[in-house]
Amino acid sequence: MTGSLRCPGGGGRSLRPPSLDSALGHRVERHQEEWFAIHAGVPGAVVHRDRDITWKIESGSVWSNAATALRLEPNNVERRLDGVISEFAAHGRGAGFWVDLDATPIDLEDHLKKRGFRCRKHFPGMACELAVLPEIRNPAGISVRRTVDYSIYKLHPHPVWGWITTPIRRYQLSRVNHLSTTHPDRIFDFVAVADGGRPVGGCTLFLGAWAAGIHDAGVVEEERGKGIGSALIAHVLRFARDHGHKYATLLSSGMGFSIYQRAGFREACRIGYWYRASFQAPDKP
Repeated sequence: MTGSLRCPGGGGRSLRPPSLDSALGHRVERHQEEWFAIHAGVPGAVVHRDRDITWKIESGSVWSNAATALRLEPNNVERRLDGVISEFAAHGRGAGFWVDLDATPIDLEDHLKKRGFRCRKHFPGMACELAVLPEIRNPAGISVRRTVDYSIYKLHPHPVWGWITTPIRRYQLSRVNHLSTTHPDRIFDFVAVADGGRPVGGCTLFLGAWAAGIHDAGVVEEERGKGIGSALIAHVLRFARDHGHKYATLLSSGMGFSIYQRAGFREACRIGYWYRASFQAPDKP
């Protein structure tokens, strides 16, 4: 991953990378918590928005089963972690914890390691101020529009998830359909289409309280490197700005990092993803 860090061990103290921009980094963190929370009510999703942690279990990819905004007290961190992990284990799939700069207690990583979790990477949390955006034009033959008819994915692969032929992919599509229908003033699904209406790129925009956030962004493999991703993101950022937002945030993959930079994002923080693939063994540390 461009700009990524492998997660270090704990050793009784936090070894999280320092925030590069504290104010924008907090917007990244808070938007992610809002994104988790808004999934409450999605069929097939269970969401818990507690004072000290927000977590969800879904029928989508294993990345969907995760916790964020961990603000646990030192005197009950083990009890709280074990309670959440037992719910993940009952679901029978992998799960993860997103550990941001403000996560507590300071030795949280040690508690996760004892419970079989390992840090995959520190993902760049990126932010963009929408007042001034670079001028990015659509490539020839490409247009960007809101997705209102999801039946298009019966004829074409989804730009992010591919052909909708498995239970997980069907859930992912129904999830974003539900979100955009249930929250039509806050969640918008966008698609970049080539001549003839073929979808070649897509992403979801969530207008949260702290920032506008971009989620599930991607371009079909054979169309990458043509400027479609940059044009898609630029279109979505203008949309967010026109709807009164001043900031946008996202968590970046390695593949998307340079695309987001071209669109005006900069790295504000890094968030560690602690993952455990299986819960077949007992969950006691």
